[in-house]
Amino acid sequence: MKERLLGFVFCAILAAYAINIALDSIHRHWSQAPWFQTHWIIFFVAIPAILLLGLAWGMGFFRRGTEHWGNALAIVVIGLVIYLMLGAGYSCWKYCF
Repeated sequence: MKERLLGFVFCAILAAYAINIALDSIHRHWSQAPWFQTHWIIFFVAIPAILLLGLAWGMGFFRRGTEHWGNALAIVVIGLVIYLMLGAGYSCWKYCF
């Protein structure tokens, strides 16, 4: 479980970096759109969470027979990665929190 967890942390950081680059390119084109500003949580929280949960499942977490502490640590890693990604430069950062 430790090896899978370390591998997941590494892959989650790389995936978060790729997601952040993709979201930055989307933000460059749609930053002034009111829909994008009001529904920012879809792009900066929901989509990364779904992708990271899929990565965790693909690496063997959240399956029958796995240890619960490993699944809990994977959820904590996903939460921390998403929290650290929220500092991306987008128009809502100073006004939504």
